[in-house]
This record gives sequence, structure tokens and C-alpha cells, in this order.
Amino acid sequence: MLKKTALVVIVLTIVLFNALRFWKLDSIPYGYHINELGSAVTLQCLVQEGCDARLKPWPLFGYMSYGQEKPPTYIYPGIIWARIFGVTVPSLRAYSAFVLCLGILGLFFLAQMMFGRYCAMAVVLAASCSPWAWVVNRVALESFFAPVFAIWGLYFFWRSIRWWDWALAGFFWACAMYAYPPARLQIPLMLATLAAYEWGRRPARRTSALGLAAFFILPLLPMVVMYAHGQLSRRFDEISIFNKDFLYVIGNSESPYGPIGIFFNNFLLHLSPDFLFFTGDPSYIYSTRHLGLLSWLDDGALIILMVFLVLAVLHRSWDRNPVIKHRRWILFLAANFLIGIIPSALTNQGLPNALRMCGSWPFMMLLTGWMWWSAAQCCKLWWPAMALGGILSAAILAYQYFWIYPGESKTTFGYRAMEIAEQVETPQDWREFILNFRRQQYHCRYFLSQRLGLTCRQARDACLDANQ
Repeated sequence: MLKKTALVVIVLTIVLFNALRFWKLDSIPYGYHINELGSAVTLQCLVQEGCDARLKPWPLFGYMSYGQEKPPTYIYPGIIWARIFGVTVPSLRAYSAFVLCLGILGLFFLAQMMFGRYCAMAVVLAASCSPWAWVVNRVALESFFAPVFAIWGLYFFWRSIRWWDWALAGFFWACAMYAYPPARLQIPLMLATLAAYEWGRRPARRTSALGLAAFFILPLLPMVVMYAHGQLSRRFDEISIFNKDFLYVIGNSESPYGPIGIFFNNFLLHLSPDFLFFTGDPSYIYSTRHLGLLSWLDDGALIILMVFLVLAVLHRSWDRNPVIKHRRWILFLAANFLIGIIPSALTNQGLPNALRMCGSWPFMMLLTGWMWWSAAQCCKLWWPAMALGGILSAAILAYQYFWIYPGESKTTFGYRAMEIAEQVETPQDWREFILNFRRQQYHCRYFLSQRLGLTCRQARDACLDANQ
């Protein structure tokens, strides 16, 4: 009876808290970030005229005048979303939140397939209450699409050894590499750990391996060509620890070992207690600044893991200790959590960075859910403890996000342009608006389209004319 009651509470927490992802997307965060406006302008152009923001027809990547180009895994499914729900920033925030929900669903199927339904519910509870994914997925960004694709790739890979399942796995992993640049390093490294995990576990089929390789490699060829021509490396060249200007400024331009020391220092920043447990990412785009990346459920899972490790050292119930019985699984999750940090540690800006290490997120959620479930297998009292941990994690995050975060993050999201655009009424007011924001192209174009109904091309021309 205790377990059933706890499970009901867990299910209700999961449903209600995931429903909250779609609440007040028009006002929290308050204002619109430049990346969100860029996404909206790009999708508006694709929906209306079949081109990106610079009017290039049906591009593989949507061009951005700053940052990283919008990947096909975001813009082409986004066209369908935009046709149904519109190209406003709140609509695209819902798009990001919806995709994360698909990832959480994928975690459920993955964990259920590996360890059963109850383990899957624990994993989904951890993922639903995670502050790591909550804040950034209420912003219209495409980055978390990569771990969602990685999750579904793992699901199809482990579902069977049939060639079509492995081909689907390869395709989803290729999509992950398109979705977010850090995944272009993380996914190949993950595949190496996956090969080590699978060694001797089940027979391999040549046709399945060929199907995986074909559906993984062939879709990536256009991106490889673009990299060869330097079309996709611009952003990384700017923020890389190998950037010559950066090395010169910090005084390491002469030493070939300088980047190595910088990398290890950056890596350790992502494992600092403050980052993981207390304040999280330094940016309000990715964090409330009142919680670390890990929730109370995650913290509890790490404590449970340490208890099982101590018991293993003491050789108590060695043959029944879940950490010993499933040590290959634990090592696989831990290795991929650490691998997810590597791309972020190779950069020199905004560190530690929760977004660039988002590839670690699904492995932490699997570890958290699995540890709580393992504890509950040993003692049923862990079920109400898990339910209580989920409620507290969700309640604290909701309070901080909906009541404290909006005011503190206000300046991060460029609210001034939004407030001015809402007050503009006369043609003269609009001329002044365009002049004021002519150098902020995406602000200018977005509000001209949304408030005046201008097309992609008309808004672009109006903003360009103001700069002449």
C-alpha cells in the first residue's frame, strides 16, 4: 500500500510539473533573448518564403549573423510547428519544451526496457524535476535537441539487434550531431564507451552494424563538407581554448602545453560544488542562480551510490549489491557524464557552462532514477522517500522560477525592445523604433513582423534601409 501511494504521488508530480513547462511562456522569462528572436525570424522566413534570414533558399543550416547557425534538426521540424502554432517567441519556447518532453518519454522507454517500469518512473521523475533542463528549455533554443536524439538512439540500439533498429539508432545519433556542435565530439566518444559496454553482452550482426554505420555516416557527409569549407567552424574558432588571440591575452601563446592546462582547469570548473549543487550556471539564460545543476533527487542518488560503494568495500552482501552487479552500467553512465563535459572544457567563454555540457544530462537522469530504484528494491520505504524528494525538488524549483527568477533575470532577456514595441502606435513611432534598433537586426525584424504584419523580406528591407 505504501509503494502504491508513493507511485501515485510520483505520477501526479511528473504530470503536473511537466504541464508547468508550458505555463506563462509569454512572460517568464520576461523579454526575449537575441537567440530566440533569431530563431523566430529564421522560421518566419522559412514558413513564408522558403529561405533563411539572409534569404538563402532552403539552406541546410539557417544562417545567423552571430553565434551558431540554426541546424536542420531544429528549423525543418520547426516549420511544421510554426505553421500550427505560429512563429512567436512564446510558441518557439513551447516547441523547445515539447521536444524535451519527447526526450523524457524516451528516457521512460529506455529505462523500462533495461530495468522495468518502476525504474523508468524513477528516471522520469528525476528528469522532470531537473533544474538543469528546466530553465534552458523554457527558452527558444535548440541545444537540448541533441541529448533528446541521443536518448532515442540508445533506445533503438538496445531494443534489439535487428538491422532496422540499429539503422534508426545511427540516424538519431547523426541528428544529435547536427543539432548542437558539442555533440559532434560527444557522440563519437559515447559510441566508444557503448562498444566497451556491449563487449560480450550479446551477439552482433554484420547487417546491423552496416545499417548503423550507413545511417550514421551518410547523413553526416553534407556537414563534413561544410566543415571542410570552414562554414561551420566559425563559432568554435572564436571561443576555443586554441584561439591564438585568447592564448596571447592570458600569456600562453608560446607554450604548446598551455591549452592542456586550460582544458583540465575548465573541466574541473564543471565539477565544482557551487556549479553542481548550489548556484549552477553563471548565466540567467541557463539557471535560476539559486539551484545547482542537480536537484535534491540527484543529490540523494549520489548519497545512495556512496552508501552502496561503502557496503561493497566492506563486502557486505557483495553478490546482491546493485552497484557491483551492474558495475558495467554504472561505469557507462559515469563515463558519459564526464564525456559530456569535454566539449565545454574546450571553450574559453561563459564557464562553467550548463548548456554546452547538456549531453551529460540524460546519463545523470538515468543514474539518479536507477539509484533510487535500486534502493527501493532493497527497502520499500525508499518509495515514499523518493516521492517526497520529487515533490520538494519540484516545489522549490517552481517557487524560485515563477516568483524569484522573473525579476532577477529581466535584464538578460532584452525586455526593453519588447516593451517599446508594445507601446508603438503611429507610423512616426515605428520609424523611431526602427532607427533605435536598426543595429539589432533580429529585434527590429521580429517586432516589425509581429506588430505590423510585415513579411520576412519586407522587415529585412526596412531594417537594412534604416542602416543606410
